[in-house]
Amino acid sequence: MKILIVTAWYHPFIHPRAHRSTALAEYWAAMGHEVHVLTARHRDCADEAMTNGVRVYRAGFDSLKEVAYFYFGSKNARGRIGAEVRKPGFFARLTAWIYNVLWKKIYFPDDACLWYFPAKNKARQLLEREKFDALITVSLPFTGHLIGLRLRNLKDFVNLRSIWLADVGDPFSIQAKPLNNSFLYGKISRRLERKVLENADAVTVTTAFTLQKYREQFGEKAVRKMVVVPPLLHPVPSLARRQSPIGQRPPAIKIGYFGALYAPVRTPDAFLDLLEKSFALRPELRERLEVHFYGEIFPEFFEKLSAQPAVRLHGLRSREEVQKAMHDMDILLNIGNSTDFQLPSKAVEYLAAGKPILNLSYVERDPFVAFFEDNALVFNLKVEK
Repeated sequence: MKILIVTAWYHPFIHPRAHRSTALAEYWAAMGHEVHVLTARHRDCADEAMTNGVRVYRAGFDSLKEVAYFYFGSKNARGRIGAEVRKPGFFARLTAWIYNVLWKKIYFPDDACLWYFPAKNKARQLLEREKFDALITVSLPFTGHLIGLRLRNLKDFVNLRSIWLADVGDPFSIQAKPLNNSFLYGKISRRLERKVLENADAVTVTTAFTLQKYREQFGEKAVRKMVVVPPLLHPVPSLARRQSPIGQRPPAIKIGYFGALYAPVRTPDAFLDLLEKSFALRPELRERLEVHFYGEIFPEFFEKLSAQPAVRLHGLRSREEVQKAMHDMDILLNIGNSTDFQLPSKAVEYLAAGKPILNLSYVERDPFVAFFEDNALVFNLKVEK
């Protein structure tokens, strides 16, 4: 089978969508399928290469910051492995202001809009040259599905009788925080998302809650070809469990959070408050408790996290380092979403780790709680607003 995957994020980008697409592409290639991937350009990658059996093409950029990184360098840049977690400087604050006040008010459908035309043109070239059996587009960003929608109507695609599958990591137009200027683009965003759901030959989402949300928003026609494919488990290294030295001072209690925080959907405020109250009740824990955050720390969270002495900010790390760190934790932390239809991709890795999990739950119908069902290792703590 010959497959074309269109995704703005692919290895070496560190993002759940990049991990999922890369794992699937390489798995299918190992099974004997011919897999092609069309993705965004990256400073450290060739525009065309064969990587682990997958033919990877790179065209355009998935955001303005990637344009800057490509031409001016990305050492210690946000969104890169090993970048130092630090307070944003003047230039970083200025660019963030320009992004939020100007660029975010006009881009459409999302900040990957720069990628649309280069990726669409490259995809058309590939369709003219190759006879693909299946086209898979990935979101977020939603721009990938718009490319699929455009290709779906091309004569070359129709003549090939190819199948278009839209893999939805997160919904587009029904987010708690709009991904674009909802005043200008709210109606067209909902119309385009409905059009993608209805025109794709198949649609995958990660939870039944998302499917139900789409049904409520767009009706039965939008979900008739939709199936649930939960987050995928990546290979976990076999490591020896951390041992406590006999007769020595009790080791630190390590709590680990893996992933990003996103205002207003997923914020650390309730957890930090819980931490302070725990220290007030058990002062001796200040000397033993360590809270490790692995993942990109956005500027709005830096000061409140770094102000807590127990917190260690590691930033983005490679998947191998993250897996080892997860294995070294005593307790895994999940800070739940304020929405009731999204499941963090780390849920399946938390499950496989076999560690106790503290889940801060913000909604009645929590997908994280439903995913783990009655697992005795999970302690669900309800957060009241």
